[in-house]
Amino acid sequence: ICVKMREVMMRFESDGKTLSGREVSDDHFLLPILSTFAKQNPPKLEEALSMIRENAIAKSSARSKKSPLLGDRAQSSIQYLAFLADYPLLFDTALGMYDFDLARAVARNSQMDPKVYLPLLKRLRSLPESTAKYEVDIRLERFESALTHLASFT
Repeated sequence: ICVKMREVMMRFESDGKTLSGREVSDDHFLLPILSTFAKQNPPKLEEALSMIRENAIAKSSARSKKSPLLGDRAQSSIQYLAFLADYPLLFDTALGMYDFDLARAVARNSQMDPKVYLPLLKRLRSLPESTAKYEVDIRLERFESALTHLASFT
């Protein structure tokens, strides 16, 4: 059901109107679509976070100096998604996507202590890409992926 509902809502957004002819904007169904990702079995949190990121980037102004993920719409979308899934799971999912800006945006809305997550993200950003991915994979206990990234060090 979740997949079919998501397909229909996304089609309405891309067409710009519903079956009844009512006009809708391109993010009119964003929150219900996020619900379908979160409630699907198993949950598709990575896809939900990707949608939030893509939506934030598409809506951001080129003149804005702050990350598009720190905008009101992205933050409210993350808060909504966290209502459906735990913040630690969302944070780990964002980390597992190797998107440290997204992980920061998720952590910013959670009850996570900035003294914990900011140094972690700063350290991961300072590492070479494959090393950072290795560190994330070890943290998330994705050992096969960690070995792949470890092999790419050379």
